Amino acid sequence: MDIYLKKAVLHLIDREAGDPVFSQVELDLTAEYIREYLIKKIVKLSNAQTKTGTLVEDSKISRMLSMAQEQFIDFSEQFVGHWYQFYKDSEDAPNCDVFVVLYEEDAQTHVAFIKANYKEAYTHFTELDDQGLLNKLILNRAILSGKTQKPDEGITIQLAERSYELIEKKYTFSGDKRFYFSQDVIESVPLPSLDENINVIKKVAKKLSDKFETPTYDVLANIQEAVFETIEESGYIDTQEIAEKVFKDNVSAKLAFQEEIIEKGFVEQTQMVKEVKEISEKKFSKQKLKLSNGIELIVPVEVYRNPDLIEFVNNPDGTLSVMIKNIEEIQNRL
Repeated sequence: MDIYLKKAVLHLIDREAGDPVFSQVELDLTAEYIREYLIKKIVKLSNAQTKTGTLVEDSKISRMLSMAQEQFIDFSEQFVGHWYQFYKDSEDAPNCDVFVVLYEEDAQTHVAFIKANYKEAYTHFTELDDQGLLNKLILNRAILSGKTQKPDEGITIQLAERSYELIEKKYTFSGDKRFYFSQDVIESVPLPSLDENINVIKKVAKKLSDKFETPTYDVLANIQEAVFETIEESGYIDTQEIAEKVFKDNVSAKLAFQEEIIEKGFVEQTQMVKEVKEISEKKFSKQKLKLSNGIELIVPVEVYRNPDLIEFVNNPDGTLSVMIKNIEEIQNRL
């Protein structure tokens, strides 16, 4: 994924001070550390918690986008001002900095809204007084997250098609926690994130494992493997294929699985985050098992299904044994 930054600006959100402090000058994108920070933040906006969708054509944000390229500073102020009129009403939304970025990716123009909450951190400060040079320890309450950390909230919007990728958080409004960004700011109902859909699948699979008397650990392991394989093959979650892989010849279980995931909120989707295969590789390519005796295992999918390398044995007393085979070397990583 090649990202070419065209314009960027930083606006400050100090709720105690009142309205946002708008910068009238763009960030200097010739500075490598600024480019690196913004590019990594944009990349981090695409992850397993990212929701996707397309803006409604007559929404306020959608209408603003026509200004993004020719009147970038004005556009950024209007975008942030529109967002802030909702954000300021929250009882617990923190102070933060907001980056607005215009960039190209794969020859398509995008804008990004990146929110970075303030964190407390200690640093030094040097001053000269009557007694000499003094090195002091000070507490800075406006430190931003590092470049490798995902944004606290943010959205990227492809200008031509108005498609977006969104990370949003729940904040408290009049005593109730809710997602304000999709509902109020962009006036859109996004598709569930990859994690939200996977959680629905896991809950339904666990319920069915109890109903059809199948070991839960085995069903969940099959689910994870099937999710990984279908995303690798097609780029999206194919629930019919997952049902076939997990429940095989059990027609009743397959039908119940398909019906219940829809009932519990799973949404079939073809529009997924751009990096879905890379995300799937990191998240689902290894089985993570925690045994009742405290042992934890991380097993690659290809190893999990190889009886020459690992085997799960049902003991006569109802317990399980895990046999790990053909080990050539053991390393202790402290």
